[in-house]
Amino acid sequence: MAATFCRIVDAVNEWAGRVVSMLFIPLVLIVMLEVVLRYFFNRPTIWAWDVNIQLTATIAIMGGGYALLHRRHVIVDILAGRFSPRVRAIVDLVTSSFFFFALGMLLWFALQRAERSIVTRELYTSLLEPPLYPLRVAVAIGIFLLLVQGIAKFIRDIITASRSGTASTS
Repeated sequence: MAATFCRIVDAVNEWAGRVVSMLFIPLVLIVMLEVVLRYFFNRPTIWAWDVNIQLTATIAIMGGGYALLHRRHVIVDILAGRFSPRVRAIVDLVTSSFFFFALGMLLWFALQRAERSIVTRELYTSLLEPPLYPLRVAVAIGIFLLLVQGIAKFIRDIITASRSGTASTS
């Protein structure tokens, strides 16, 4: 059951990371368009900055679970790199309470903000005033995906820590 949960979470975060990474294409195209319009034609847009902020925020927040899945988060490897996989798993289990507390609080607040934003049809405070509620929902989803990937890692750490040898599960 735990292995199935971990595989499903991994697959969802893999899919989400790959889909969200495609947002880099419009992001780069919009930046290029804005540079050309601004500096070659002296005709800057009023929308490029707002769209780029929302695309960048979506990429950053939705990529958290994918980054954890592929062990791409920044860690202090001075000590952890010297530990065996079993000892590293035990340290991660001990420190995971900070991770779950922080993400639990973030998710709680993000869900409240997303709900309020949807109900009020919140707009971004800029000249263009694009809707902000899709980004608020993406933030809540991204935090949730990171949280469930953290649970999958926690399960794997329990398995690794309970082994007497140094074999690691991925």
